[in-house]
Amino acid sequence: MKATFYNAFDYVQYLDGKLKLGDVKKAEVKALIDTGATFPALPEEIITELALPSLGEHPAETAEGAGKVELVANAIIKIEDRIAQSPIIKRPKGTTPLIGVVALEQMGYKVDPRTGRLIKGLPLML
Repeated sequence: MKATFYNAFDYVQYLDGKLKLGDVKKAEVKALIDTGATFPALPEEIITELALPSLGEHPAETAEGAGKVELVANAIIKIEDRIAQSPIIKRPKGTTPLIGVVALEQMGYKVDPRTGRLIKGLPLML
C-alpha cells in the first residue's frame, strides 16, 4: 500500500502557515498493512530521513515474543485522501514499513477479511 509519512512537527508548522508543504520532511513508501500491529513501524533509515526523535524503549509483544521496542515521535500518515497521527516503532534498516490498526482506525479503514483489501469507512468514530 502506498503511504506517505510526514514529520508531525513540520506538518503542524505547515498547517500554521509557517512552512510550505514542500518543506515538510516526508517519505513516500510502499507499506504492508499489518492488522496484528498496533502502531506503524518504519526502518531506521526512514526515521532518520524524517528526523523523528526517540521516545525511548517500551515493553511490547512482537512476533518474536515479549520484549522492548523503540518508539519515536509522532508522524502524520497519509493513505489516499485520509490522514492519521501516531507514534512510530523503529525497525532495523532495510525492513518493510508497516501500518498498524491505530492509524487504520483513525483513517476509517477496515480490512476485508476475504480479499485483504482496504475498505473506506467514516474517518471519525466516536
